[in-house]
Amino acid sequence: MTTRDAWSSAITSAVAAVPDEEFLRVAELILSSRLVLTAGNGGSAALASHAAQAISKPDYGPGGGRAAMCLTDLVSTLTAHANDGGWPTALVEVARPFLAVEGVCLFVISSSGKSENVVRVAELFREAGRPVIALTGFSGKPLRDLATLSLHVDSSDYEVIEPVHDAFLHRVQYHVRNLGRVPAGG
Repeated sequence: MTTRDAWSSAITSAVAAVPDEEFLRVAELILSSRLVLTAGNGGSAALASHAAQAISKPDYGPGGGRAAMCLTDLVSTLTAHANDGGWPTALVEVARPFLAVEGVCLFVISSSGKSENVVRVAELFREAGRPVIALTGFSGKPLRDLATLSLHVDSSDYEVIEPVHDAFLHRVQYHVRNLGRVPAGG
């Protein structure tokens, strides 16, 4: 991006390109899950941490938030697995015990869609018959194809993809908050 206007326009277009029904579907999957695990690398790890915090924050009316945890926030466990088995399988090993939780869902973020450790944990969940939500950019592959639900940014510019992913998370949270409210008296 060379100009501020081009960058701003690219972000606005990318957000507008995803129908609101797709955000609603992601919110419904989150609300139907007993536990949402999030993960990503670098800036996507920061967004995954933000997503877990927002999903679990208990200000969505009676009953509060949903159980959520960011796998990449489990630093000592993640780095122990990376040290012992290598980075490509570290997320898989951190996530594996959570497959014992009935109703667990994986929510992963990868701007490229091809981060090996993120792809491998998505494969683990799909092979176990568990749902996977993915936020991707570039071609999004192979992660986009592994996802049960995918929110994709049609861009190859990290400076567009990452802020759009953040906007996507806020729109999903809007729906989580509104669908998760319990009517007064009930």
